[in-house]
Amino acid sequence: MQAFRRTTVIGLLLLAAMALSASPVSGKASKHRLPNGITVITDPAEWNRIVAVSVVVGAGSKYDPPKLRGLAGLTNGLLIEGTTTMEPLEMAELLDSSGLRIGTEITEDYAEVHVTAIDSHVDVALEVLADVVVNPAFDETRLLEAQRRAHERIEMEASDPFGRNFRMAAEMLFEDHPYAFPVAGTSDGIDRITRRDVVRFYSDRYVAGNTVIAVVGEFSEDHVLGRLGELLSEYPEGRPRAQVFPGVGRAGPEEKLLYRETPESYVVLGFLAPPIGSSDYVALRVANEILGSGEWSRLGTTLGAPDAAFATHYGSVFFAGREYGAVMVYASTDDVDETIRIATGEITRLRTEPVSEDEIEVARNRLAGRLLIKGQANLVRAVRYAFYELAGLGADYGDRYLRDVDRVDGNDILEAASKYLNAPATVIVRPGKPAKKGI
Repeated sequence: MQAFRRTTVIGLLLLAAMALSASPVSGKASKHRLPNGITVITDPAEWNRIVAVSVVVGAGSKYDPPKLRGLAGLTNGLLIEGTTTMEPLEMAELLDSSGLRIGTEITEDYAEVHVTAIDSHVDVALEVLADVVVNPAFDETRLLEAQRRAHERIEMEASDPFGRNFRMAAEMLFEDHPYAFPVAGTSDGIDRITRRDVVRFYSDRYVAGNTVIAVVGEFSEDHVLGRLGELLSEYPEGRPRAQVFPGVGRAGPEEKLLYRETPESYVVLGFLAPPIGSSDYVALRVANEILGSGEWSRLGTTLGAPDAAFATHYGSVFFAGREYGAVMVYASTDDVDETIRIATGEITRLRTEPVSEDEIEVARNRLAGRLLIKGQANLVRAVRYAFYELAGLGADYGDRYLRDVDRVDGNDILEAASKYLNAPATVIVRPGKPAKKGI
């Protein structure tokens, strides 16, 4: 850690004064701006001694160059594989001796790196996190190992029947939009990536105007802001170049039938959905909960009924992206036609018939409970704050989402379901020999 200067009391005071005055976000959370333009969300919380720091960057897989699918994930993962000031073994020993945990996450919309620590080691956590985002080594040997692991992830996802079928439905729904491609990348893309590509992607995307940091836990706000201001003083200013993605405009329903050597059939009905934060987003989330989330849902009481022995796994999941969303209705079954008939019937009911207040109330409770229970973890709160802010929704979006869920009524659900739950992209996989290798 020798590359970082020790912070003096005067330095801390000066750096804290240079940050913009705090503005309230949610509860005790507030928003700040470091001198180089990085946005910082702070939420001092006294319920435990854990401090979580999350750095979220607009560098998700949707920014992968078309011929280099997987570049975003490789770049983000390599951040914690050693820096120009600290070898991987040295970093591992420091993390272990200080009780720190470090990790990364990659999604379609963002890349994230985080550190969690007990409150007495918050300075070490900030130093490590700053080092990995400012001074990544991007070692050639580590890159080769990351490419090998990426190939393993791709192969593992290809062997999972539901994941594979979701991906095929996504390709049909999103067409030329990058959401159609797997976050892990493609085998060809992974093989083409060089260290130069990684450095270029990092230089283009990891800049202050494209970065939000959130800190949640037991800490001194002034101290953390001052420390971040000093440690990240060399993190480059500016914003990345604007990027426009292809639009999605499906003309109608589409079906893909495949044969694989499986013991049962698999069905996925995919529907385009609104992006997170849009006017219809919350209503369709409630509709999806009613349709297929759990045994109490409509698919649970039909496909999951005692006399429906032909269906095993079933349900409906919601993908919430910043550009678009998707609803994926799925089932593994011995009777494809009957499964599709039942699922389509329940979807039609949502689009055409009023929903009972009891169903709406259960859906509200499940959505609110899921958000609040997971949100008890400091790291989950930090990642949410940072992503919501980066996405332009505001770090307090979680609070507004809960209020919107509570206001959803039957008319909202009818309107959203009739607008979006039509023209499905249907993927059917039946037992049998594939028509040709790779299909």
